[in-house]
Amino acid sequence: MSSSFFFSSEVLRKSCPLPKSLFSLSSTEIKASKIEPLSAFLKQRKKHLEHSEIEQLIDMIGRQLYHLEAQENKGVSNFKLDDISVFHADDAAVYFALTNDDNIYDIDEENQMEITTPVSSSSSSSSGQATTKQNPTFYSPEYTDFISKKTIPYNIHFKSGYYSFGLLCLYCYVTRTPVANSPTVTDFETLFEPIINTKIYWFLKQVLQEEPSARRYICV
Repeated sequence: MSSSFFFSSEVLRKSCPLPKSLFSLSSTEIKASKIEPLSAFLKQRKKHLEHSEIEQLIDMIGRQLYHLEAQENKGVSNFKLDDISVFHADDAAVYFALTNDDNIYDIDEENQMEITTPVSSSSSSSSGQATTKQNPTFYSPEYTDFISKKTIPYNIHFKSGYYSFGLLCLYCYVTRTPVANSPTVTDFETLFEPIINTKIYWFLKQVLQEEPSARRYICV
């Protein structure tokens, strides 16, 4: 039995990186042999994503972010694990896509996104996805600053999402525990030791720059 997914917004439909073979004729519905949140997919793996899977994740979310930025002038402030869904095709291929638009914002002329909604004290999104041990949220240094100041509206660089996604990838592929707030360069180098000088290592080095403007999303 196949599963179906319907887009909650037009911006998600337009930016969707999934292959056309998964789209229904109406172009508003995705059909796959199985659709699940990233946390459930990880649980099956017990330790971490396989190398080919993390490469696929980086490539597909990268294409989605590029479309959002280049075609929609929008960015992502931060990622929760289950903002991303996993789509299993009939041929056993696995695909990834951002399927929650709660943290997508317009980018202004100064490369900033204006956040006008405070972080919920109940740690849940408007879509009902709770931030839990199984579904952690990953914050950039500037987003952590926003949380601490508790002031809105708040302007944040559009590459905040790059850093957040880098932490998500580190969680999925290396640590399986969220990285503590404000990690230092030394912290990262210690965490990177198992993957030193691999393509994933160089990707993470680029997106986990402390200075937002220095971050580069270079797909492996």
